[in-house]
Amino acid sequence: MKKLLILILIFTLIFSGCGTQKIGTDYDFSKVMEETMANIISNAPNPGHSSIAGEWSIIVSARNGAKVPEGWYETYYNNLCKTLEETSGILTKTKHSNYSRAALAVTAIGKDPMDVNGYNLFEHHDDFEFVSKQGIPGSIFALISLDCLGYEIPGTDRNIFIDHILSEEYEVGGWALKGEEPDVDITAQVIQAFAPYYGKDERITAAVDRAVEHLSKVQQENGGFFAWEGENVQTTAQVIIALSSIGIDIRTDERFIKEGGWIGSYFMQYYLGDGAFCHTLGMAKDPMATDQCMQAMIALELFEKGEGRFYDFTKIK
Repeated sequence: MKKLLILILIFTLIFSGCGTQKIGTDYDFSKVMEETMANIISNAPNPGHSSIAGEWSIIVSARNGAKVPEGWYETYYNNLCKTLEETSGILTKTKHSNYSRAALAVTAIGKDPMDVNGYNLFEHHDDFEFVSKQGIPGSIFALISLDCLGYEIPGTDRNIFIDHILSEEYEVGGWALKGEEPDVDITAQVIQAFAPYYGKDERITAAVDRAVEHLSKVQQENGGFFAWEGENVQTTAQVIIALSSIGIDIRTDERFIKEGGWIGSYFMQYYLGDGAFCHTLGMAKDPMATDQCMQAMIALELFEKGEGRFYDFTKIK
């Protein structure tokens, strides 16, 4: 089954003319995943509480079931414990998503985020003023962290985060951190957060459907997406994670196949080889882009296998 899925991906990429590199019939998508996973692990020899060489590296490794160096997860956990001890449990005073990200990583490696050396990473989830201080991302990742394993936290109501997100929807569909128009990154992340409720909650389903239509409309003719100051692979990676999480096949859905390419062909242009991706074309390798691209590839593979969405950690073995 795995070989069949890999072949499907290989031939899809080959016949879509993907990548700036010359792609031949010997191109192996599974090799890209293997190289990228190895690169992420090697670039985080001492993982701790950080968005780079930290939680995201831990999360993608665990979600992918990767073979990691002995004691690697324990190193991260011990470093997080040390950070919490040194800061008296205060990871941040402005970005609540730091707590959510840490909770995701701790959950991914089979530990209890409500008792990390005596500290509860969900402690501030009931403080909506704090959660929303950074804007909509606070509610997005608070919801994702709660739903990754179906956590029920006393005093924390998911509907507060859901209502906040829904209230921020733009008339044309989609969401943004700021500005007069929705942006692709935040819209994709909201879809990821709403995925467990899609098809079950009418308000959420309708909002997600509007967002999907908006993403289709703003997709570039080359298959990619414009965000902030230009096209970049991280934005496209977030779209792959989002669409895969609600059962949309990016290879066959006509809404996301443009004249000049589809999402997969565009995505692979950013692969530099040796397990590294760049953020924008022509730039050097970027660790954050590499982490997010690995998330996207895992999300796509999970979709192919029918094994759920990326942030469903009940599937982690």
